[in-house]
Amino acid sequence: MARFAIDVTACWRPRVGMVTVATELARALVADRDGDAYTLLCSRERPPSLRELDCEAVLAPYRHELALKLRWLPIIEGQLGGDAILYPYWPSPPMRRAGAPPAAVFVYDLAFKLRPAEVPWQQRAYMGSILAPSLRQAAAVLVISQKTRQDLLDCYPIPGLDRKLAVVPLGVSRAVEAGPLPAAVEPGFILAVGTVEPRKNYPRLLAAYRRLRERKGGAPPLVIAGRPGWAYGDTLNRIRAEPGVRYLGHVDDRTLSALYEAAGALAFPSLYEGFGLPLLEAMAHGVPCVAGNTGALPELAGDAALLVDPEDVGAIEVALEHALTDEELRERLSAAGRERAAAFSWERTASLTRDVLRKIAT
Repeated sequence: MARFAIDVTACWRPRVGMVTVATELARALVADRDGDAYTLLCSRERPPSLRELDCEAVLAPYRHELALKLRWLPIIEGQLGGDAILYPYWPSPPMRRAGAPPAAVFVYDLAFKLRPAEVPWQQRAYMGSILAPSLRQAAAVLVISQKTRQDLLDCYPIPGLDRKLAVVPLGVSRAVEAGPLPAAVEPGFILAVGTVEPRKNYPRLLAAYRRLRERKGGAPPLVIAGRPGWAYGDTLNRIRAEPGVRYLGHVDDRTLSALYEAAGALAFPSLYEGFGLPLLEAMAHGVPCVAGNTGALPELAGDAALLVDPEDVGAIEVALEHALTDEELRERLSAAGRERAAAFSWERTASLTRDVLRKIAT
């Protein structure tokens, strides 16, 4: 029996993006432990979504990332007596003590390197200082797409890094019973899901939507679900002021499931993604999708979505029109999306991750 620890100290945050990955992966690993034992490393308390897991937990007195990485985690790593430790959110501590178990770290994307103007300076500084030491010290580096693998090798020419890399695609979250749609939201709308931040490309989406409404003499509402992020400038004000647009902010899992079930199309013209969970989730619900042709989105979508130049407002507009009105295309995209998404599960993600942990175990 191997003993593994999972760092979920970030999972007290709102459940979006990497928190979803850390949460779902931890659940899948513990649910199908296959003889292994797991210990959760938590910040102050078990995250509510992981409270019922049948495994040990160790609670940190901190929530601040720097305090965890520089003070608590380097100490607790050596006290666990485990065979390996998984870091599914941020990289491992930059200074690990002798005798610490081998670490497997996830890397999601290289946005802070490749698109620095769209990433907060704090994140650029943090990742810029912590990632390289983590890559050198890690026994294994898990990346979520071939695109991220190549970006990592291009940005970090570290000897031997390629031999540490394993591609571990993400999964579709378990089925959540749909709740009611938000008040005054009717089926058939255009749905956009994602944090309001520069690389999600909301200003161009708003411009494309405006042109669609003007040219067609009307269009379904554009419903946006995503918390305010960073460096969004006046984008939130523009979203709230745009006719036909409904901004919901962050929504819970049941509401998000209801939105996917009722959407007429997904608009996801992101400028860069290391994977693209909203695209995968929408495809799993059979929603016709329009996505950017950059980053890992073409790799994820295959032929199951309309891919567009995310910097071309006209291309976004035309693709949305086709996704909403071309019934033959809608049927093809819906069927292809469901089939494509069926290949991605958290059980598969956990299985691939477990293989890596067992390989590096002391």
